[in-house]
Parts: sequence; C-alpha cells; structure tokens
Amino acid sequence: MGIDLGTSFTAAAVSGAGRTVMVPLSPEMIVSSVAYPAPDGSLLTGGAALAAANDPEKVARNFKRRLGDPTPLVLGGSAYSAAVLMAAQLREVLAETTRFTGAPPGSVTLTCPAIWGPYRREHFTEVLRLADVADYRLITEPEAAATHYSSERRLGDGEVVAVYDLGGGTFDTTILRMSGGEMEILGTPEGIEHMGGIDFDETLLADIDDKLDGAITDLDLTDPAAAKALVEIRAMCVRAKEDLSIEPDVQLTVPLPSGPREVVITRLELNDMIRPSIQLTADALRRTIASAGLRAEDLSAVLLAGGSSRIPLVSQLVSEEFGKPVRVTLHPKFTVSLGAAAMATREPVTSTAVEPTRTLATTSITGATPGSTATSSWDVTPPWTPTRRPQLPTTTRSTTEGATPSEPRRRWLMPGVAAAAIVMLAVVTTLFLTRTGGEAQQAAGSSPLAASSSIPSTVPSTTLPTTTAPTTTQPTTTTGMPDDGSPKSTAQPPPPPATEPTKPSGGAALKLFENGPVSPFTGFIADEGNWGGTELQSSAAAQASITAAADGQGVRVTWKGDAPAQMYLQTPRSPKDFSAYAGDGGALVFTTTMHKAPTGAASLQVHCSYPCKSQLNVTGLFKNLPPEKPTPVKIPLSCFTAAGLDPKKVDTPFLVYAVGELDATFANIRWEKNVKDATPCAQVK
Repeated sequence: MGIDLGTSFTAAAVSGAGRTVMVPLSPEMIVSSVAYPAPDGSLLTGGAALAAANDPEKVARNFKRRLGDPTPLVLGGSAYSAAVLMAAQLREVLAETTRFTGAPPGSVTLTCPAIWGPYRREHFTEVLRLADVADYRLITEPEAAATHYSSERRLGDGEVVAVYDLGGGTFDTTILRMSGGEMEILGTPEGIEHMGGIDFDETLLADIDDKLDGAITDLDLTDPAAAKALVEIRAMCVRAKEDLSIEPDVQLTVPLPSGPREVVITRLELNDMIRPSIQLTADALRRTIASAGLRAEDLSAVLLAGGSSRIPLVSQLVSEEFGKPVRVTLHPKFTVSLGAAAMATREPVTSTAVEPTRTLATTSITGATPGSTATSSWDVTPPWTPTRRPQLPTTTRSTTEGATPSEPRRRWLMPGVAAAAIVMLAVVTTLFLTRTGGEAQQAAGSSPLAASSSIPSTVPSTTLPTTTAPTTTQPTTTTGMPDDGSPKSTAQPPPPPATEPTKPSGGAALKLFENGPVSPFTGFIADEGNWGGTELQSSAAAQASITAAADGQGVRVTWKGDAPAQMYLQTPRSPKDFSAYAGDGGALVFTTTMHKAPTGAASLQVHCSYPCKSQLNVTGLFKNLPPEKPTPVKIPLSCFTAAGLDPKKVDTPFLVYAVGELDATFANIRWEKNVKDATPCAQVK
C-alpha cells in the first residue's frame, strides 16, 4: 500500500498481482485532508468530516503545514496537534483500504516532501505511531512520482529525469537517474515550503477582494453568516482555479451576506497573479539541476506531479525554460500514491549518506523498471488576512538525512537575503494563515485582520514538544482524543532509531560550533512563525522573531521578543551516542558575550530521540553574565541527564530558547570531559 497524506488531499493505492490501482476513498478516488470533532469526541476526516460539519470553524484544513508546531489547533474547545489530526486521517485511510481489499495491507509506504529535514520527519513518524502503524517505509514524494513514471515508460540505463512536484501545499524538485535498474537521486533536492494550490487560492481570493473593494476584508467573522460566507468563498476560489485550467474565463457569484456580487476572472489574469510564483519553482529546478553537475540539455524529460501541475501555465513555463519534453500523467493527483504503492512491494535499499554536492546519489530506488480543554486562543481556521500583491515565499534547501557534509559547515544566508526574508516571512504569515505557527482566534467584535499576540504555553523544541517539565520517564502519547478527561487508548512507541556511537577523536572535546557548525551538526534558527527552522548559512539568517549572524568569533543571535524563538545545533542523520561525554565530569561548554540580558524566560536544552528531551532554566545565569565580555559557561551534562536526557541518542546537543528579548554571541560550543570548574546544577537557574 502507498499513501500520500497531502496538504489539501489524501490519496492511497495498492499494488499486487502484477498491477497497481487506486483505493476509492471517494467517488473522485481522493479525499480532502480535513478533520472535524464529532459530538462523541471522535475525529472524523475526509468526506465524513465535511458531511457532518455543522460549523465551518470546527473543520481543520491544511494541518499538514502545522506538523511540528507546538501551538495546538483548537477545534470545538479542544486542543489537537497536527500529528493527531494526520493520524486520524491515516487511520481512516487504512480502514478504507482494508474494506476495499478485504484484508489489511501487507506493507505500507508513506511519502513526505523532499525538503523535509530531520525535524519534520521525526514528527511525521509520530503520526505513524499514533495511527498504530509500526511497520512502514518512508520515501520522498518525488521518488514516488518517478517510480510511477518509470512504470509507464521504460527508462534507459543512465537516463536522467527531473521531477517537478507542485502539490497543494509544497513544491519539491529532484533529479533522478536510472542506473542498473535502480533510480538514484542526484545532487540536492530543493523546494519551497509554502508553495502550492492553497497559496494560489489565497492569491485568487485577494484579487477577488480587490475587485469587490475590500468587501471580503470587511466581513465580521464573529457573525456566523459572515463566517459561513467566507468558507463558501474559499471553496469557490478553489473551483475557479481548477475551472480556469480548462476555460478561458469564469464568472463567479460571490455569496456576501449583504447580497451576491458578480466577478469575472480570466485565465490570463490568474496567470499574471501566479507567474512570479511559478517562476520561483523553475528557478529552484534550475538550481537542483546545477547541484547535480548537469545542464538542462542532459535531461530526457521533466516529470510533472501534484495536482497544481495541471495549471496550464506550469507546463508552458517549464517547457519554455528548459526546452525539454514535459511529461504529465493522466491524473497528477494520483501519481505519488501509485508510485508509493509500487515501491511498497520492493525490498528497500539502504540509503547512502553523502555530501549534497554534484552528481552524488543519496538514495537508491530498487526495481524501478516497468512491468486538554483548550486554553489557547488559536483557531484552526483563522480568518483570512488579505494582501494586495502577495510577496513570494523563499526557497529552502533540503536538510535530508543524506545531506551530511564531511567538513565543518560555514554556510550562512547573505545579509541582503536575510533582510528580504524578514519582509517575506511577515507577508507570507499574513497570506497563509494555516501555515506553521499559531495565529489567534478573533475576539468578539474584531475585524478579520485582528490576531492575538499571546505566547503559547507549550515549549517548542526540535522534537515533538511537551507541555510539562521534562522528566526521566518518557510520557505516554494518546491516540488522538481531545484532552477532555475521557478515557484514552494508548499506543506503544516504535523501537528507537539506531544510534551511531561517537567516540572522542584524540581529545576530550566534542566540537559542535567553531566559526561555524562542525560536522555532522547543522545550525538552525526557528520561531513561532516557522518551527521547522531556517538553516544557518553564509553570513546571516533571519526569521520574523530571531536573527543570527557570524562574525568570525561566533554566532550572534538576537531574539526580538515579540514571540518565542530558538537557536540550535542538530545532527541531520540518526541520533548520536554521546554517553562517553556524559560521565567523567562531562560538561556543555561555550563562550557567551551578553549584549542584552534576557527580558523573559530563557532555557538551555539538549534533545534526544522523541519524546526524550531535557531543559534547564538559565534565565538567571544569563542575566548575571557581565555585559559585552566573553565569558565561559560550563554546565555539567549530569544536569541534563537528571532532567531526562538519554546521552545514548542525542540529536540536538545545544539549543537556546527564549521568550523575551535576548542578544548574545555564542562561540566555541562543545561537549568536554573532565571539566573541573563547571557550574553546579543547583546554581543553574
């Protein structure tokens, strides 16, 4: 069985007896990725959710974008994580497949965007655990699309294709080569996190609002009639976008509470609205080709996958840009699940971790020849915030497990790009309110543009966060019922991932950061608007609430104080066994220059495989550091193990989290053995 849990739609397929077929999850084969809390406390998904929903504001949509966000989604007064909602959808898909085939699937392959790094993938495995799926295989969506393509058209040995996957919520591009009956990923996959049909729908909605002189902006969403109208208008935008793939123009009747209004949208207008976004995807594909050491003429074809690739402008622009045949399957929305089902019947090949440089294969695909009652004020369907001409999201390089450099990483975003990223992130947050990050439910009488600035009570992390202080015992996770005091069934966690033993190499120090992140570690910053994080590259990196810049001596990190944020170092592959450093007086050691002491809470954290983590309150420690003076900080690793750290499976050996303002430079970050003058744990507060 292959499953594509998409941002907008979910699809499934089964393979056996020499053929692969779609599972009819609905008359259209696919179902909407939505969830709705039923009166009995259960979660309905897909068509059942849409049929039962009597309150549009209780329907969760696009929650895949929220995977990993510590702020809960509030539905009908109960809080849910995105993982819980995705798990509910996955359970229903598995049940429907069992009804369709008469037996549970023998093996399950699921797909994820190629640009998802270890943070998102770790949270995705939590979805599978909550759905009681213990035996599974995880592949990228472009891999699955290429596998299905290879079953329709035989690829010659050495033939290279580009996969252009534009779905409902993300864009991925990957270069694949057929070699000895296997497909290899070449170069570095690239993608755009918030780019897809949902975003085109929002752009179209903004244009309609313009044509109506802001009538949609002026809706009072505390009025049930207005809230229902907005839901209907959104659905109308989706249909209009799809109709414009066939018709030159569409006439829309906008159901405003004050009375219907007529609007005409032409395909040329839609093309003008989304052309800059499509150009961004073409630019990303060009960089992906270059990362493999290839040119466009080296490709045999560009394979289009994902429902949004059916927009005529996509094939037109890609064909013009690259001068290569553009291959589109009959049903692009089915491509990924069909390919995943085909791969589910094959023996997996162990991935080889390599540097993300030219012409390096990082993954092989075998046999690809043919034949809580909520206290948060966040609402899962927040009101729409319009923009007149939306800015475009920035592209994100993959941080997949295969992209592990063999020497210290000193790659930072250029300062100009960092400044632009701040502006873009602010605009994208305005545009795409269902993205990662908690937006607030409207207060009574507020306009559709109002949003709460409340800080979530949960502590974000590079693993699925908990709302309580870490303990030495691992918490039990429920299968997804709201925290309303009702009985909950539990699922046993899967075996932990294998850890890689790490031995000291010649000295007693494990270097994490020295002028830049030291291999195998990668640096990130993240904030409430994007807990997925931005990798630290070249000179500086920025998100809305946090910035980082290297000055040759260390990394200066500035928390702006408007929202929680964090800076951390993480291994992009499997967890590491650092137990050799945890004993013998081991300590986390770094030099800090305090430019501005914390105005709110600050913590120092070390994370291990979910749900293992540890955190120490360092607010007072940071406040007591002398200003503008490099000062060594030495924290015994025993403090972290007492707080719940398992040193045998560390994936994030250094993380600083702050709620208020904080400005500090961190340098020479390392784990050391036999540190005699470390600060006693009782004084770390």
